[in-house]
Amino acid sequence: PVRRARILPAGSGTDAERAAAFIASFGARAHRRPLRDTELTAYTALFNSGRTLYTGVPALEAGIRLVVEAMLQSPYFLYRVEESGNAQGSVIPLAPFEAASRLSFTLWNTMPDDALFAAARDGSLLTAAGVRTQAARMLASPRASAVVYAFHQQLFTSEKFGAIHPSSTYFPTAPATLGQSAAREHELFLKDLFENGGSYNDVLTSNRTFVNQDLAAVYGLPGTFGTNFQSATLDPGTRRGILTQVGFLASNATAVNPDPIHRGVFISRILSCNPLSAPPANITPVPMGTGDRTNRQLVEAHTEVPDSNCISCHGLLINPYGFPFENYDATGAWRTTDNGLPVNPVSNALVNGDVIPVANAAALIDALAASPEVHACYVQRLVEFTHGRTTTTPDRAMISRLGTMSLANNLPLKDLMADLVSSPAFLNRSVEELP
Repeated sequence: PVRRARILPAGSGTDAERAAAFIASFGARAHRRPLRDTELTAYTALFNSGRTLYTGVPALEAGIRLVVEAMLQSPYFLYRVEESGNAQGSVIPLAPFEAASRLSFTLWNTMPDDALFAAARDGSLLTAAGVRTQAARMLASPRASAVVYAFHQQLFTSEKFGAIHPSSTYFPTAPATLGQSAAREHELFLKDLFENGGSYNDVLTSNRTFVNQDLAAVYGLPGTFGTNFQSATLDPGTRRGILTQVGFLASNATAVNPDPIHRGVFISRILSCNPLSAPPANITPVPMGTGDRTNRQLVEAHTEVPDSNCISCHGLLINPYGFPFENYDATGAWRTTDNGLPVNPVSNALVNGDVIPVANAAALIDALAASPEVHACYVQRLVEFTHGRTTTTPDRAMISRLGTMSLANNLPLKDLMADLVSSPAFLNRSVEELP
């Protein structure tokens, strides 16, 4: 009864009057648009038949029950249906309530609120400017922060952080909860940047993060820390953004050694959009060291043999991105020696179409953050996430434009998202979808 009272329209009246008001109001929310006359008629007929199906139940309650059951099985509730058919050239503009749903599920992962429904009713969502106004309002909500974090969680594969378990033999002081702490740092860092106007450049280069006592020990921070997370500023010479945080470093490592191959593959494929094919099935893993060589030397000897199948990818597209991070061990802590030998983080990395020398991870990160191609790659990933599809040739101009803006204007992530959801690609569908 308490729940039913929350969805029934207030006031008195006959059962038929109250049913008509309920069907119109609840139906508009369940379908995320006003009901059509044919739907109103069909649901009214269902309401009237409810009293014959549920014995011992008051007529109003029985009818409402049947209507709710029907609405919650409707394709218009279960799917985001887009039926607009007024083609304009090669595209079909979304109808206002369709745009409202697409906008809300993209930015909030839920149905439109009353303000968005009102904007759909008054025609505000028929223009890109009106959509952007609503997007700006919605992007200020914690709901948007959660969705943007979910995107970065997928992008940086932070679900792997839970599997971080450094060897207790090699790292006896590493806490068992290092992976959970890294995941929490990852979340707090990204949400803080988004909510406070941070840009993709900040994601890559900011040395401000959040730590507890476990992470403070890894980062070598002085002072007293507890189990609660607090804001901290890291050494910019060794820590730049998300790629030098414990989560990325320790999840791309074995229990004993850093893994320059997987660190490099991630930066090359995911952050730089370099095409990388899968390795041949018969490739053997990097052998265990005998203590007389560094981790880098082992990887080089195994993957950069002249004229081998490996060197074509490892020599240009993988190792040069991974080796600069050899200063970070399997827990993500800073190191200058490996097996008693000096760490060599120097590399020649492909950035923005040119092979450039980088002295270490900080130099590589700065180069990536200054690359139009890297910013365009990020926009491409964001388009795929917000549009729910792979990008195509017509998307390239928008991706290039927004990538340039992201770099040149240090565009806040909120503004980048607002640009995406007010773009023609977002507010139209293809005529190929017409029957």
